[in-house]
Amino acid sequence: MLDAHERLEVLEAYSLPMREVSGLALAQDEGGVDIYAVGDASYDLGRLRTEGPPRSVSIQVRDVADLASAEPNAASQWEAIATDGPASVCALAETSARVTCLSADLTQIVADFGLDVASIPSLERLWTDEPNSRGEGMVLLRGGHVLLLKEKKPSLLVEFGPKGEVATGWNADAPLRAGETFAVPASGALVALKVWTFADTLAALAKDGSDLTSGPDGHLYMLSQESAVLVRLEGTLRPEEDKVHAAAAWRLPQDLDRAEGLVIDNRMHPWVAVDVHATDGPNLYRLSAIEPP
Repeated sequence: MLDAHERLEVLEAYSLPMREVSGLALAQDEGGVDIYAVGDASYDLGRLRTEGPPRSVSIQVRDVADLASAEPNAASQWEAIATDGPASVCALAETSARVTCLSADLTQIVADFGLDVASIPSLERLWTDEPNSRGEGMVLLRGGHVLLLKEKKPSLLVEFGPKGEVATGWNADAPLRAGETFAVPASGALVALKVWTFADTLAALAKDGSDLTSGPDGHLYMLSQESAVLVRLEGTLRPEEDKVHAAAAWRLPQDLDRAEGLVIDNRMHPWVAVDVHATDGPNLYRLSAIEPP
């Protein structure tokens, strides 16, 4: 049985002045790395940028409640975030199952669409029974498709796409290319196309799913808060299959409680955010590099 043997180490810790960080997204260019963060308790959207050499770090946080027409101090329920880099940053609200995309400079909303699960009755029942256990991670795919990580009861991967299309799964052609923008749905909604359940080995490793990200090696990576592990998923996810399998796993550092956000930079360093109420202490960590597959 696959097990998580190696424990990752904290190399750097940062403080984003945000409450309850719940999701991370990454954009990289020749000059540096941008890490975007959302939290479910507010409409704050954080951005940490590293540049160099010589290495420099800047942190910005913007309250975008006015753009979302939200009440002051309202909870966004944003549990996941993804970016295509050049055009937009998209946040997923869990209970409403809506995706809001903002321009890369965070000055305007460029798209807002829903995720419709009525096409798969078994998923619709789960959606209805557990509204607080829906989307926790999100990856934008080519062709306007989205891969979503359902948190638990049970944990699942779900592919959404335009109505009438078929699932593409995950392979070398699935992720957006550098500089490629995400094709937002013209209809205002994406529909569920395919569900993958966790294989026994993955379910044994991860009691829940807290975030999902695409690594620079072309693999999907998943974070489990309850099990405190980082999991590399199998390299290919086929539409004709029904299970998703684990390929490798690492234990998180012992002091990382409530880990909910994950990205992996181009040097294979995981960045993990933790969901804590305090805004004056560390809540974003750069960890030791993981070995490529």
